[in-house]
Amino acid sequence: MAVLAALAVAGGACSDGDDVAKDPERRRGTTFQLASALTPFSRCEDLQEYLRTEGAKLVGPYGLSGGGAGDMGDFGGPMPLATTDDGRAVAGSAAQAQESAPPAEAAGDMKAGVDYSGTNVQEEGVDEPDLVKTDGKRLVTMAGGRLRIVDLTGERPRVAATLAITQQHPQPELFLDGDRVLVLHAAEPENTPQKPTPVPDAGDDISSSMIAPVPEPGRAQVTVVDIAQLDNPKVVAEVKMDGSLVTARMVDGVARLVLRSGGPRLGFTYPQAGQESVNRAADANRAVVAKSTVQDWLPTYTYGEPGRAEAAASGQLVGCNEVARPKDFSGLGMVSVLTVDAKDPRPGPAATVLGAGEHVYASTDNLYVTTSRWTGPMPLQDSGGGGGSGGSAREDRVRPSIAPDPGTSDIHKFAITDKVRTSYLASGTVPGRLLNQFSMSELSGDLRVATTTDGITQGRDEAGASESRVVVLRQKGDTLDTIGSVAGLGKGERIHAVRFLGDRAYVVTFRQTDPLYVIDLDDPTKPAVRGELKIPGYSAYLHPVAEHRLIGVGQDATDEGRTLGTQISLFDVSDPASPKRLAHTVLPRANSEAEFDHRAFLYWAKTGLTLLPVQSYGDSDVIIQEGRPSDPGLGSKAPELRQQFVGAVGFTVNEREVKELGRIRHRGDTPIRRSLVVGDSVLTVSDGGLLASDLGSLADRSWLAF
Repeated sequence: MAVLAALAVAGGACSDGDDVAKDPERRRGTTFQLASALTPFSRCEDLQEYLRTEGAKLVGPYGLSGGGAGDMGDFGGPMPLATTDDGRAVAGSAAQAQESAPPAEAAGDMKAGVDYSGTNVQEEGVDEPDLVKTDGKRLVTMAGGRLRIVDLTGERPRVAATLAITQQHPQPELFLDGDRVLVLHAAEPENTPQKPTPVPDAGDDISSSMIAPVPEPGRAQVTVVDIAQLDNPKVVAEVKMDGSLVTARMVDGVARLVLRSGGPRLGFTYPQAGQESVNRAADANRAVVAKSTVQDWLPTYTYGEPGRAEAAASGQLVGCNEVARPKDFSGLGMVSVLTVDAKDPRPGPAATVLGAGEHVYASTDNLYVTTSRWTGPMPLQDSGGGGGSGGSAREDRVRPSIAPDPGTSDIHKFAITDKVRTSYLASGTVPGRLLNQFSMSELSGDLRVATTTDGITQGRDEAGASESRVVVLRQKGDTLDTIGSVAGLGKGERIHAVRFLGDRAYVVTFRQTDPLYVIDLDDPTKPAVRGELKIPGYSAYLHPVAEHRLIGVGQDATDEGRTLGTQISLFDVSDPASPKRLAHTVLPRANSEAEFDHRAFLYWAKTGLTLLPVQSYGDSDVIIQEGRPSDPGLGSKAPELRQQFVGAVGFTVNEREVKELGRIRHRGDTPIRRSLVVGDSVLTVSDGGLLASDLGSLADRSWLAF
């Protein structure tokens, strides 16, 4: 079981808990629990020896290979975001802003889902970070590295203020809680990273490296902005942490950040040309690992409030006595679940998993993080050859490698009901790999998980060997035990969409056709497939729109599995034994961000409006209803099909049909990223600005440039 449970402390990691006395507020009421399968480190010396030993198996001439560092060689989550802009003007303190801020409910009587739409989230009551947030009267978004605060109370939206936060790319994400905005982005390094030192190869004239050095791990940042005074927003706190942000969730104003820490802060060397240089670099890097300390490996944090030097704090997120060794090797990176309260953003205690965090799901009570087991580090091998220009016989060292095990996924459960503490609860294992966050769902304390087992054995992909399943896990002590499962779904195919709704699961697999499986989970110990619908193409996202109705957004495809364009389908699942597709619409040669990011999808139940961003550079200006293009070269027969479209397409969805309502385009054909409903307007947001459109017709009302 690959898990380590730990609670964050300030100060040096080698203090073994002495720092609790220095900063007791960071450990308010915390306790430390370990699963029975774990081996805890009670002393820093033991942890240091373990990190050195395992690191030596992974280090080579270019530093640590895949499994040794959380960010280097990882997959399944974003890298650190853009860096901060030190030129911004800020004033005030967290305490002052809090005193002057009105209560959160002072924003008005507008209600999410009634008067305005919020972020399209997986679970009610669990907010997810997004590019745009609104409370119906104010809208906040990032564009060009600046936070834009938009006043929605007038006849036309207006930019009340802007605040420089980060560089432009990649896109930061936001939470909005009352008058506090949490901007999740990347931090500029505290110090200039130590660049790897080139190792010259005796006798070589080439002075430049053949391969660029591996970059130092980045730092994630949360910038907390108070917008109580709409025209005068203030940065009130900044939290910086080693690593990259996998994702975050917020419940009742408390954000849980899932942070993947990078590799150790070590000054590795790198080779120039020639085998002798490669050998010498490998020797030098092994020496660096052998001399490393726990402070080099464990993630750190800093906290500050502009204008209040006395509020600054820094330290390491994990203490030595809070680290445990997993039974199955999962790399040497760390995944931490860190608490940040919007009203009191000092970082709270963190629970940490040893390994590379991949997918995150949260209910209002618990948060789950998946990690992959690894096949294990491969030792350095002897090729038997000589090397170097000096003619001395030396072993040809091969860079060690490590790879994820496609056969299993570990899942770790954390309690998030406490506003300060995140507590590790239990871990379990499921066969196969998860697609995304929708592959998990909690009901009555049980976790339902959908996975695909690949037909990959020792690097060979056995055609037709993949299959999918749904597994139900129940906590017993510190383990998540399997109490029921159903397998054999989509043999030879992979999962493309999952949605758990109540005591049912809807699973879409695809290779050439799209089987939609309806799975009965009423008895969690005996999951059963009740029905199956096969149609061309696939759905990549499933959304409930009414009782026993689902919208599917994905791709239409030929009978051979070649995709043809974005497809919107309406499914009737009232009879689980006989699911039906009632209607569908195809946007030929188009794609939509909603196919891979559910937050780009808008459904407004009051009017049946379904809106999604669309981009097409071939024939998207023609919609084929209740049918599919029979000829991929259809554009040659109909010139109008070759027109380009970049914008958003709105549909009206009722009990039995899907019809196009209208289209929205931004100036300069800037891609639309998000859409919201506020009152009787649809607001679409791009990097270029905000367009207000009529809710009933989607006709343009007003344009606000950023």
